[in-house]
Amino acid sequence: MTVKVTVGKSNIHGQGVFAAENIHKGQVVWMFTPGLDQVFSDFSVKWGEPRMRAFIHERAYLSPHEPQWILPCDEAQYWNFPQRGEEANTYMGDKQDDEQMVIAARDITVGEELTIPPESDADYERKISQREN
Repeated sequence: MTVKVTVGKSNIHGQGVFAAENIHKGQVVWMFTPGLDQVFSDFSVKWGEPRMRAFIHERAYLSPHEPQWILPCDEAQYWNFPQRGEEANTYMGDKQDDEQMVIAARDITVGEELTIPPESDADYERKISQREN
């Protein structure tokens, strides 16, 4: 994360990421960091040990651009999608290190939960259907 955040109980789903400082519209909120964030091939996740696969499916995202899973090393593991029909307060920006940066779509105040747009994760439909059940 490129801004101060905390992890706490979410009204959307389980744990969530909350702003610990005011975030301004257009500010970079998260970006992939080589050497810290981990990359797993889709093959290794699909055929990996079941506990590892479950952990990756819960905490990582499937890149919409490459057949690989990205496991953030930071609080981004707890990022939630907005409720269906609601807009995320972030959007996907330009690429850096072959992954898109996450940008604040509007001003976000201290204590507000950060939400990530569905197009950020090619595994969105599976995750959202599990959340709704």
